[in-house]
Amino acid sequence: MPGVEIDRSTLWKRARQDKHGNIPDPKVAEKAKLIDELQKQVSEGKVSVYGSNDVLTMALGPEHPGRVRGVGSGISPRQYFNLPKPQRVSFDDRLKDSLRVLLQEETKKMEAKAREEALRMEARTKQLVEAEREHFLSQLSQLIPNFDPSMLKPRISQSPKNPICLTKQAALEVM
Repeated sequence: MPGVEIDRSTLWKRARQDKHGNIPDPKVAEKAKLIDELQKQVSEGKVSVYGSNDVLTMALGPEHPGRVRGVGSGISPRQYFNLPKPQRVSFDDRLKDSLRVLLQEETKKMEAKAREEALRMEARTKQLVEAEREHFLSQLSQLIPNFDPSMLKPRISQSPKNPICLTKQAALEVM
């Protein structure tokens, strides 16, 4: 099958099988079973393989220095194991994309919460300002016998910045 990468542990097992698919040497058959178990664990995600620490190396032990089993002569470990694998690159890209999407979703949620909180705080501030205004007007009516709170309403509505300061100023004018 073109485009399919065959693991070197699979090639190692196939090289030791007879034409019927049997492995005549019991020691080699034992290593082949170990390779099958390790491949199953890798596919389940229980064991991770990276670079020269692959299934064949785990089953047979460490490589001889400067050699790579199952790939022929003239191939050094640096040449074989440092090649970028397209699956790894595409997996990294997919992981980055999914993280980017998750980050955007979380950002949108946080922005919506912040807007909602700002609206709540604004409403609460208006309530507090109105309560303070009512309290101030009630105190003025107690201190000044002929005080009419409607006298201050036009001045308060004219102030874009701080209606309480104008209310104090209006109280001073009335005195």
